[in-house]
Amino acid sequence: MSLPFAIRPLRPAEPATAMAVWTLHEAAHRQEEGWLGQPLPRPWADSMALASETRQLLGAFDAEGGLTGLLLAEVGARGPHIARLAVDPARQGEGWGWRLVNHLVAAAHEVTADTASANLAALAVYRRAGFHETGRHLLPQGLELVHLCYRRDRQGQHLPLLALDGDGWVSGARHLPSPNCDDFPDGSLPTLLIVHNISLPPSRYGGDAVERLFTNRLDPQAHPYFAAISHLRVSSHFFIRRDGTLVQCVPVRRRAWHAGVSCFGGRERCNDFALGVEMEGCDFEPFTEAQYCMLARLGTLLRRALPLAAITGHEHVAPGRKTDPGPFFDWKRAAHDTGLPFVAA
Repeated sequence: MSLPFAIRPLRPAEPATAMAVWTLHEAAHRQEEGWLGQPLPRPWADSMALASETRQLLGAFDAEGGLTGLLLAEVGARGPHIARLAVDPARQGEGWGWRLVNHLVAAAHEVTADTASANLAALAVYRRAGFHETGRHLLPQGLELVHLCYRRDRQGQHLPLLALDGDGWVSGARHLPSPNCDDFPDGSLPTLLIVHNISLPPSRYGGDAVERLFTNRLDPQAHPYFAAISHLRVSSHFFIRRDGTLVQCVPVRRRAWHAGVSCFGGRERCNDFALGVEMEGCDFEPFTEAQYCMLARLGTLLRRALPLAAITGHEHVAPGRKTDPGPFFDWKRAAHDTGLPFVAA
């Protein structure tokens, strides 16, 4: 299967790699100097200097293998410090900077970074990845730097407390009622929690297309991929965004249309007895710490209020048809944090 993107270490000792890194960096560097209106230091004097680079250097590659972005990090005792984050100016707005940062923080407890306060694009990337401002200082040439820090153990602090009302709506979630639902058979209550992933367009995050799909408002002209799915009438009980924001589309006492043709424990039609939780993501990269924190809160709440007995994935109840939430989802953690045993159907 062709991967839509890849994040992997770069080997700048190879001349072709060094030239590709240098070319991308120079284009991004010139653009940033234009934004800020002053010269900025370079991490390398020229492409030849890259051959002796010993710091961690990651590259983002598109489906065709083209280099779209790079991240340079200095690894210290407390964790990595991002020394440079650069994206090909022709590929900006496609999420490559965030993808590089997300890859780095997925394997670290603490990560720090500095960026100019005027670089709003970089600030948005870091904040979206869970970084928080820790201070500012003014350089002699007048450039203000913002100090940022990501701490894994603080990613859930901003998330709201959750409570379940008598109608099956969760306070602390943003409510977006979907018409794509009906009653559980015979007034029964759900006993299974199914985890999915979703992103629209594929592997792109942050827009409103998923919410539009679940409310039958997806514009088939807005993206080539949408034309093939805009007619679908689907929904999920919950949607957890990359920053941990919880959206609820269907009350837990009604049936959402999320699992399709499926089977669990010998019982078909999982929609008849399962809640659906969509994680904003794809099969090809880790989910965020904030998402796991929200899933833990939500799963614990639902387990205490409903007769839930297990947690599983769409890939397990529809093998061969579905692959989500995919290989990057941490089932051991999800089971521990929600208190629901993981059962592969």
